[in-house]
Amino acid sequence: METRHAERTNDPMMDRLASALPGPDSRLRYLVLLAAGGVAILGYIHRVGFAQALPDIQKRFEFSNSAASYIFVAFFLSYGLFEVPWGLIGDKLGVRHLLVGLVLGWSFLTGAIVWVDWFPIQTVWPLVYVLVLRFGFGAFQAGTFPSLSRMMTDWMPVGERGFAQGWVWMSSRIGGAIAPLIVIWTMKHFGGLHAFWYLAALGLLWSALFWPWFRNKPAEKANISRVELEKIALNRPANAPSAHLHLPWRQASRSLSVWSICAMYGCLGFTGNFFITMLPVYLRNERKLDPDTVGYLSSLPLACGIISCLLGGYLSDRIIRKTGNRTLGRRTVAVTGFLVAFAALITTIWIQNPVWLGVFLCATFFANDLAMGPAWAACSDIGEQYAGTLGGTMNMVGSFAGALGALFAGRLLDHGMAVAMIAMFAGAYLVGVITWMGIDVNRRLSDV
Repeated sequence: METRHAERTNDPMMDRLASALPGPDSRLRYLVLLAAGGVAILGYIHRVGFAQALPDIQKRFEFSNSAASYIFVAFFLSYGLFEVPWGLIGDKLGVRHLLVGLVLGWSFLTGAIVWVDWFPIQTVWPLVYVLVLRFGFGAFQAGTFPSLSRMMTDWMPVGERGFAQGWVWMSSRIGGAIAPLIVIWTMKHFGGLHAFWYLAALGLLWSALFWPWFRNKPAEKANISRVELEKIALNRPANAPSAHLHLPWRQASRSLSVWSICAMYGCLGFTGNFFITMLPVYLRNERKLDPDTVGYLSSLPLACGIISCLLGGYLSDRIIRKTGNRTLGRRTVAVTGFLVAFAALITTIWIQNPVWLGVFLCATFFANDLAMGPAWAACSDIGEQYAGTLGGTMNMVGSFAGALGALFAGRLLDHGMAVAMIAMFAGAYLVGVITWMGIDVNRRLSDV
């Protein structure tokens, strides 16, 4: 029997195309997308779950609103500081081992919140312990979305990136939406903070399922078909290097799109993170709502994000297919979301009824998340082989902005200035509209 040996090249994708089995689309990329959604759900269950427990911790240890905000500042500072390093590692080495290490690390720190009860009340030590714990938690979680950006860039065809990024962020909102309900229920039935060890175990389960079968690049999968490899390779830049490289910072510093996309994501982080950090504190301490109502009003906006994350990415891709204008597709959906979010959030200032308050909070976050798919798809479009590092840089700015938002929220609430706080967060959406005007996804970073 004659055996044919394909000539080897310097491009693993081309080598794999030459030797891959013909046949229908193997659709392995959708299993990768499912795994990405799973880790996004898990990450937000752990992140938002803590926010639901914080009012009880705050009451037990007599933390002020400002002290509560410092806990979130610690998270966002470490989250921002470690974004780019994790992005660099993901671009250089791939994300298979990296993601598992990150998930196991932050899962352990999620469970470790139980040990805060070891510290005496009315001392500084409970606050110090929680600050250190959340700083470490943020450091591990910082690598999640840069890694997923790297994964989506490697595994998804260019024409499916908006949908893929919308799926990832939709999944995060599923995690955020169910987290308050899960945490409140488990804390009632499993001994208060001890419930967090049950949540931590989910990280071990995901890692055990993910690591054995995932590979960093499609060309490394033995059972992928030639048809799927061709779809993934279509419309990628012909001169893109096969290896993941470090972001060319000099080129990035000259790119208006890079500056604009980071500023845009800073606006999203400044206001959007309020919903997963200080919103329960605001509803409990300022609006004087009971814990169950706070749980529902914290959960429902994120549930609305489940729909809009996917919808925003889908609409963005659809506009691009209809018009052939990639910048128009990314920008139109996102700007619409920013404008609606501004109008809905500013309206809550005059709303007293909890039902209508919930409606307008849901409308705000629904519109906020219309921008998520286009934003991260734009990151992939501009960054390509540097998508992980660029995603880390973008998310770093969003994290630092989220830290400022939490800090300002705590101070304003302590001074009885809740109206000013809401107006400040709403105004950030208007700034975000301006920043989208500087984002041109047709010009890749490698072209600068």
